[in-house]
Amino acid sequence: MLFNMLQDPDIINAVQGEHDFFLVLLSWLVAWVASFAGLDIIKLVRKGSKTIWRSPWLLAGASSMGLGVWSMHFIGMHAYRLDFSVSHAPLPTLLSIIPAILGSLCAMAVISRDNPSHRALVIAGLGLGIGIGTMHYSGMAAMRMSAELYHAQDLFLLSLLVAVGLGIVSVYAYRLCQHEWGMKRARTCAFIAALCVSVAVCGMHYVAMQAAWFLPTSDAGTPALYMSHWIIYLIGSVAVLIALLALIATRVQRRLHTSERHEHMTQTRLLEVISALQDSVILLDEQARIRLCNAAFERLTGISSNRLEGMPVSQLNYAEESHSLSKHIRQVLEKKGEWSGMINALSANGESFPAWLSVSRVIYADSNDQDYVALLSDRSKEQQAQQRIHYLAYHDRLTELPNRRALQEKLAELGAKKSLPHPYAFLALFDIDRFKVLNDSLGQDIGDELLRQLGGRLKQWLETEWLVARLDGNEFSLAGTLASHEAPNAEQEAMRFIDEVVLSLTADYLLQGHTYPCQLNVGVLIFQPHDREMTPQLFKRVGLALLEAKQHRDGKPRLFHQAQEDELEERLTLERELQYAIEHDELCLYLQPQVDAERQVIGAEALIRWQHPTRGMVSPGRFIPVAEKTGLILPLGHWVLKEGCRLLGEWRHMPGFQDLKLSLNISVRQFQQPDFAEQVLALIQRYDAPPARLTLELTESLLLSDTDSTIKKMEQLQRVGISFALDDFGTGYSSLSYLKVLPLDTLKIDIAFVRDLTLHMQATPIAATIITLAESLGLRVVAEGVETDEQRVVLARLGCHIYQGYLFGRPSTVKAFSNAIVEYDAVDHASFT
Repeated sequence: MLFNMLQDPDIINAVQGEHDFFLVLLSWLVAWVASFAGLDIIKLVRKGSKTIWRSPWLLAGASSMGLGVWSMHFIGMHAYRLDFSVSHAPLPTLLSIIPAILGSLCAMAVISRDNPSHRALVIAGLGLGIGIGTMHYSGMAAMRMSAELYHAQDLFLLSLLVAVGLGIVSVYAYRLCQHEWGMKRARTCAFIAALCVSVAVCGMHYVAMQAAWFLPTSDAGTPALYMSHWIIYLIGSVAVLIALLALIATRVQRRLHTSERHEHMTQTRLLEVISALQDSVILLDEQARIRLCNAAFERLTGISSNRLEGMPVSQLNYAEESHSLSKHIRQVLEKKGEWSGMINALSANGESFPAWLSVSRVIYADSNDQDYVALLSDRSKEQQAQQRIHYLAYHDRLTELPNRRALQEKLAELGAKKSLPHPYAFLALFDIDRFKVLNDSLGQDIGDELLRQLGGRLKQWLETEWLVARLDGNEFSLAGTLASHEAPNAEQEAMRFIDEVVLSLTADYLLQGHTYPCQLNVGVLIFQPHDREMTPQLFKRVGLALLEAKQHRDGKPRLFHQAQEDELEERLTLERELQYAIEHDELCLYLQPQVDAERQVIGAEALIRWQHPTRGMVSPGRFIPVAEKTGLILPLGHWVLKEGCRLLGEWRHMPGFQDLKLSLNISVRQFQQPDFAEQVLALIQRYDAPPARLTLELTESLLLSDTDSTIKKMEQLQRVGISFALDDFGTGYSSLSYLKVLPLDTLKIDIAFVRDLTLHMQATPIAATIITLAESLGLRVVAEGVETDEQRVVLARLGCHIYQGYLFGRPSTVKAFSNAIVEYDAVDHASFT
């Protein structure tokens, strides 16, 4: 039937039919199943080991897909219902399957390649689309009916476009999925591509049927009232069955491929794998005869595998004392079936090397035979690496001397010996004085060279049971035994020897053209190894001796004495107890009155005291230095500041106390805290303390640090009314420039000058100078340590009218001070004490 095109079907009164929805769905399912079966075969086409099998599998896949496409068309044509009888010519209908198969073959041939080009993929999609379109319209040409067939031009062209476009999409969909997931998920790729192909076929078919118009002729009869669907179900079933058979065939073929790969691992390949191993592999029979071996074992023995096969292991000199070793291995194998361990293997040239030998029994599943497989691994490199690691773990890289760890283990071994010919031993630490200055001035390379040369000199003093070591940085050590049997003699012997060592180590060094006179700080410990003291304890004690040498810095070796350790323990104990005292309120404030010329109390200085539960009253001279060294001075100073502000807040509401001033001592570290001013202001606000009644006493050492920051903090606190006093003036490094720029309110004459006013002629002029200087700067003057009335008279004559000292009252508790103030006022200021 010829293709007739028309623009407007209404002009010629053309009609169209209707589709059976169930058959439409059936046609799509048939197309999808057949397409999936055909595309799934591509995996076999690509993985086929033999080229001869590629074409048959490719043709089978194309036939399965083509048959499915044709079946879909056939079912779809029978799903189309017209008002007149329609039949299909058998031969043209069957011949229409050929374009479908050819189109499928074109697509599968391209996508089965490893890396098809975009041009090839487009051509494959075009081929698939053209095959589908040709199959459809050739099938429609086989229709026999009493009507003329016309095609709407626009839908006709759209059907071809759908066939070609979706054909290209199907090809690219398969390739893109395969590119993302690879061949391991080929079925997923086939599933997605088959879905696209089925949509392409159905889309083209039903768009084309919408383009078909029928003009019945005058002799057109009525359609049969009943049409059997057996041919539809038969064709669909055949297509699905062929697709299922194709899927089963591909699965069976894959199993065959897998089995073929497994069986392909023949003895030749197994030997190739064994030969590639770097370790020696030997297979032995029950009589310990060699059945096979790899190339590594041939190289080891220097004998070819042909000669080795059948040779008993007993004839091979494979290890030191191989005969006794083989006997031992055989006995263990009879009991356990396996043996492994380190041996000293022998190479073909007779050289010994460490090796790991493991022998295991092999039991076969299909026979009662038993063989033994032996694996010999060369461990020379591993042993060398372990030796290197061990050396680095116990030696210093720069000087190649033993390190701290080596020295500690040596001392532990010395103490573990049951009998020692020498009852006394010594441990000396050498520290290069001012080594950092050398590094900073001449460079680290020069410093390293000095360390190497010093280490070389120290090696010269080694003896049998002695050990030198570089402990850390510029610190070295020397340890050894002494011949003396009495403690005093041992000390003298050790010090004479150390003096000789120091003399040789401090001789001038030539460092890259620079002569450097080296000076050492040396600490020495004499101990008895049989006491078995812990090594850390020995290092702690000799470290104390070295610390004393560093403090003196005179180059003389210092011997450890028990008093040093006792002092350290006492300091550490005091530190712990002081921290506990701060946290548990064991501290208290004592107040010492400050009076004017009429002996009227105008204020007090707060002094911290520690009432220890077992030690009793601990002097500030003992715990304040400990606090400054350990950093406890910060919480200690904050406690004093807090208690002082609290006390001022209470005085504010007590008659007779509102006008009293309170002086608090502030440490350098406390004042240097960035938020010191904020701490003071917060405590004043917390306890409602009058800032005008608070005086903070600073020491002269504070003035030598950050002057600008000091002035800023003082001015910030002065703005709220807080006063500042310079304590112990004249004993430090006072500078008039400081007094001129610092916002001070008071100078306190140190007790040293006040005590000597009536004893030394020079004390009075100094005190007079301080008072005159303060008056010229507009500062008040307070004299500390006034103990006699003669001192007060002299100070009054010089112009100082504010006093503090035992003459007016000793430091006392807050309660005692308050009671004394009340009594003092009651007797009209007769006496404060």
